[in-house]
Amino acid sequence: MQQFITRLMVGAMATLAIASPLWAAEKRHTVVMTHQLDDARAGKLAELVARFNESDKRYEIDLKPASAAAADKPTLMVLEGEGEDALRESKQFQPMYQVMSSSGVTLARTGQRDAGIGMTVDSRGRRLALPIGMHTPVLFYNEDAFRAVGLDPSAPPRTWKSLQEALGKLFDAGYACPYTVARPSWVMLDNVSARQNEGVTRRAGRSEELNVNGMLQIRHVALMASWVRARYLHVFDSNQEAEKRFARGECAVIAGSSASWPTLHQSAGFGVGVSQLPYYDDHGNVGGTLADGPSLWAASKRSRNDYRAAASFVRFMLKPENQLAWQRGTGYLPLDAKGLVTAEAVAADQPNLQVASEQLQLADKKAKPIGLSELPRKAKVRAILDEELAAVWADLKPAKQALDTAVVRASAVR
Repeated sequence: MQQFITRLMVGAMATLAIASPLWAAEKRHTVVMTHQLDDARAGKLAELVARFNESDKRYEIDLKPASAAAADKPTLMVLEGEGEDALRESKQFQPMYQVMSSSGVTLARTGQRDAGIGMTVDSRGRRLALPIGMHTPVLFYNEDAFRAVGLDPSAPPRTWKSLQEALGKLFDAGYACPYTVARPSWVMLDNVSARQNEGVTRRAGRSEELNVNGMLQIRHVALMASWVRARYLHVFDSNQEAEKRFARGECAVIAGSSASWPTLHQSAGFGVGVSQLPYYDDHGNVGGTLADGPSLWAASKRSRNDYRAAASFVRFMLKPENQLAWQRGTGYLPLDAKGLVTAEAVAADQPNLQVASEQLQLADKKAKPIGLSELPRKAKVRAILDEELAAVWADLKPAKQALDTAVVRASAVR
């Protein structure tokens, strides 16, 4: 009888475990992850987290928007802009290479010449954060509009001079907004400079200072100002507005983030072409652009189980099939299993990433590293640059005065 009762109890416990998934779930270790992503990309991250939670029997991620998680202590944080600035300045983060190595996973070190990764690695190239949202500026254009004015969509403009000629044809044909730019200062200063192998900072003793008032930058901003006056270029109050105008067919060409492809491709009622950011063919060698975007950080002073859960999620996110879904859903550049931005994993149906990857690889490996300074990435400095450029578009300041002022103002930012 005693053996019979024992068998009944064991069977009842087994039945309870099968019929009560919540009981099993309570045994998993849960950590909070916060993010600052827009709704569309937040949805893709939520899908990834849901798949992780379904597959992992030991750990669970509780995903929340940063704005709704003030009372929580997140272990993982997807940050960009001011949020990332604040975390770096506070130094309240656990380097990602330590989080991963403690769980038996080694992230690859990366060279300081790799464009756009300077803020996520230390001086020895070790990963402080995982650059899960890297993107770079490219040129999107309305293929139908090009055909209508006699331009070949398969041969888009490569130089700023040839782009000006194309915009003239579009304007003469009745297009009220031939060209627009999302994130103007990032495109026109940081990346136009990098495209010509020039940086936007310079050494000043032991620190760096902004260097956006050189001949190249003045030349380009002055050219863009002339396009504004000629009605070739329209600069809108927000990046989203510029992209919406392009998607509606109101603007024929836009320089913007390579990560905008999923939205533009799906919402535009016309063929969207993608090409590299133009360059000046009379200003030295052509270089690559810079990668930028949100990164995944780990908070400091968390438990060993918290970091094990974080490492488990990172391993899951870096799997090729998950990176493929991530790049298609977000437009961000994929990472390999060691956490490096890779061109090898770009899907054939993602022309934005093919162009972006090719463009990034054009960086001159023999030249001095550019674009790796924290200064132009600071939200306050970015705001200064945008304000001074806005004064140029409004014809309140000439290009040189605006850029000189930006350098002086940025020197006060700490």
